[in-house]
Amino acid sequence: MKFALRTVIFLIGFTSCHSKPPFQNGDLIFHTSKSTQSQMIQDVTHSKYSHVGMIYIQEGISYVMEAVQPVKITPLEEFIQRGVNAEYTVMRYSEDLSEEDLNHMHAYGSSQIGKDYDSRFQWSNTTMYCSELVYKIYEAVGVELCEKNTFAHYNLSSAEVQSAIRRRYKTELDFDEEVVTPVDLSKSTLLYTVFDNY
Repeated sequence: MKFALRTVIFLIGFTSCHSKPPFQNGDLIFHTSKSTQSQMIQDVTHSKYSHVGMIYIQEGISYVMEAVQPVKITPLEEFIQRGVNAEYTVMRYSEDLSEEDLNHMHAYGSSQIGKDYDSRFQWSNTTMYCSELVYKIYEAVGVELCEKNTFAHYNLSSAEVQSAIRRRYKTELDFDEEVVTPVDLSKSTLLYTVFDNY
């Protein structure tokens, strides 16, 4: 009986120590998507991350603003389960965001809901891809989370990538097109990790 009681107490303590911390409005959540293009994104960017969204909390429930098809709001647990092995990383902006900032960020993100996913990864306001959405949500309050790169920055030489370029672009790829990827955001010096179960 005493052994069983000690075991229960230990398990409760272990679970408490290893449970995820409370997330906040504006936190970024990264995972390895199960989408058909995920492996290609990982190969091109040399990263385990192939998708990113932004967490926001409403009436105590956590959601993720994300650019899939279309841009939408997803319950946090649903977002997590869509990732490979339910593994994910949450990162937080290192400065304090005011209530006004957070409201403005939410308003900007909400204004993008319903837009088509941009499978050509172009920097425009008509369609949106995942890391572009997150970058622009923060940009709406004057925060540039990371430097933008161009397609020339990435290794696009594999047969799979070249096939995707021909299929999606029909014309030549503009190597000077600005682009931000999930790994670019994850390397931001303005963010720090608050949870990682990879």
